[in-house]
Amino acid sequence: MARRPSRSRPANPDQFDLFEMPEATAVMLTFSGRTVDLAQPDLSRFSIEDIARPLAFQCRFVGNTTDFYSVAQHCVLASRLAPQGFEYEALLHDAEEAFTGDWPTPWKVRIGREMIEAAIAPVKRAVAARFGLRYPQPREVKIADQRALATELRDLCAPHRVNWKDLPPPSAMPIVALPPAAAMQAFLERYEELRPR
Repeated sequence: MARRPSRSRPANPDQFDLFEMPEATAVMLTFSGRTVDLAQPDLSRFSIEDIARPLAFQCRFVGNTTDFYSVAQHCVLASRLAPQGFEYEALLHDAEEAFTGDWPTPWKVRIGREMIEAAIAPVKRAVAARFGLRYPQPREVKIADQRALATELRDLCAPHRVNWKDLPPPSAMPIVALPPAAAMQAFLERYEELRPR
């Protein structure tokens, strides 16, 4: 008779035995060797590098940009466009994408925003708890995110006729796209500048 895999939580929350998980595909392996149970994420022992690296190596717009432009650099830009008091949360506004990937807006619309938001809510809550963020996200952070998007559409995307209605004005400063390692460094430096002491 086959042994039934156990679902008990490990003594070390950094590691799950993927062979013992009933549904191993619900557990994500990170670059640092940590594992995340996406249904019951525990990020209490995760460092900022666990967020910075995957964000730095993911391209916005599924790579449909004139230059490589990472989610990490997008987050740094949003933090610079956020009003005072919201910079830290703007920097980490897409932190869950270190575990979920960057969902392009057209796919969110096609699949259904509510369905996607429900699926990633446990990860967003775990990120908020780990890094001391408000949940749900404040409106001021969303506006900074939209200003970053408007800037990216202007500076990094091919001429297009998509109606990105109701976006706030872009930044006056043009974007200079960074390669992944430099984007990761910029993200980590901005984190050190903003993190609560």
